[in-house]
Amino acid sequence: MRREDSLDMGEMIRGIKYKANHDTFPTGLFLAYICYYAGQAIYNTYLNLYLYQIGFSASQIGAVISVSTIAILAMQPMWGILSDRVSIKNRVLTFLCLAAAACAMGFYTTKGYLAILFLVAIFGVFYNPIVPLSDNITLETLIKSRWDYGWIRMGGTIGYAVAVLVIGYFFRDSYEAMFMIIALSLVMVAACFRTVPPVKGYKERKGKISLAILLKNKILMGLIGYHLIYGMGIGFFSSFYSIHFVNIGGDSRMVGWMMFASSVAEIPFLMLMNRIVKKAGLRKVLVLAGAITCIRWMLMYILTNPVLIIGANTLHGFGFSSFTYCILNYINNKVPPELRASSQVLNTTLNTIFSRLIFGYLGGIAFELWGAASMMLFSSAAMGAATLIFWYWSRNKQRELSL
Repeated sequence: MRREDSLDMGEMIRGIKYKANHDTFPTGLFLAYICYYAGQAIYNTYLNLYLYQIGFSASQIGAVISVSTIAILAMQPMWGILSDRVSIKNRVLTFLCLAAAACAMGFYTTKGYLAILFLVAIFGVFYNPIVPLSDNITLETLIKSRWDYGWIRMGGTIGYAVAVLVIGYFFRDSYEAMFMIIALSLVMVAACFRTVPPVKGYKERKGKISLAILLKNKILMGLIGYHLIYGMGIGFFSSFYSIHFVNIGGDSRMVGWMMFASSVAEIPFLMLMNRIVKKAGLRKVLVLAGAITCIRWMLMYILTNPVLIIGANTLHGFGFSSFTYCILNYINNKVPPELRASSQVLNTTLNTIFSRLIFGYLGGIAFELWGAASMMLFSSAAMGAATLIFWYWSRNKQRELSL
C-alpha cells in the first residue's frame, strides 16, 4: 500500500468515527482554539510593547504594522483559494501553523529595525490566515453535530483570557519570552487539528465558481463593510491603547487584567448567541453590538482611571461575540460551499486593510500627534455613524439576513 493511500485511509477512519459520534463534544477543535488564541493574546497584546521596549517609536511601530499588512494582503487570499481547492483543508492549516511557529523563533536572531520589519511581515503571512481557515473547518465539521460554533469559539476566549492574565505576571515588563510561547502554541494547534476529521476541499468539482459571486452579494458586502468599521476601532485599540494605558499609570499586569476582563465577558454571549440570534434576529443583534461598541470607545476616551478602564472593557463581550458569530454563520449558511473558506479569508483580509493598514501606520502618526484618547473618540464617532447607516440600510432586509 502506498503511503498516500495509508494517510487517506487514516483520515477516512477518523472521519467515520467522528460521524458515528457526532453528539460527542469535539475536544480537538476546542483545544485548538484554546492554544491558538492563547498565543494570539500574547502576540496582539505584547508585540508593540516589546517593540517599544527595544527602542521603536510609535511611528516606527506603525510602519512595521503597515508593511507587514501589505505582505499579508498580497498572500492571504491565496490561502483561502488554496484551502477551497485542495483535497483536504486540514493540511493547509497544519502547514500554516508550523511555518508560523518557525518564523516566531526568528525574532531571537535580531533586534534591528529592518530585520524585525521583515520578520513581522513573514510571520503575518503564515499566521493571519489561520483564523479564517480554522473557522471554516470548524463550521463545516459542526454541520452534522449538535454543537454550535459559539461553544467551540469559547475555547479561544478561555485561552485568550488566561494567557493575558497569567503572562502579564510572568513577563514583569520584559517581553522576550513571548516568541517561544507563541511558537509552542502554534505547534500545539497543529497537533490538535491532526485529531479533527478531514474536511474535504472541492478539488474534484467540475465547473469552478468565480470569486466575483462574493463581490456581487450585496448582503455579504454590507455585513463585511459594517464589520470593517468595527475592526478599525479594534485595530487601534489592539495596536496602541496598551501603550497609552501604561503611560497613564497601568503596568503589564494591569494590561493583562484589562484583556482578561474583555475576554471573559465574551463567554456568556458565545454560549447563548445562537439563541439570541434566533430570537432577536441578526439585524437587531448587530445594531445593538454597534451601539455598545460606540459606547465602549467613548468610555476609552473619557476614562483615565486604569481600574475603571478595565471595567469598561467588559463591553467588548457582546460586541465581539455578535460580529464574529453573525458574520461567520451568515457565510457558512448563505455562501456556496466551494467559496466558504475564500469568503472567510475575504472578510479577514478587508478587515486587515482597515485595522492594520489605516490604524497601523496612520494610527501610529495619529497616536504621536493627538494621543490614544482622541483616536478612541474618533473610533466611537465612526462606529456610531456606521451603526446608524447599517440600521437604515438593513431595515427591509430581515429575510435576507436570516440564518
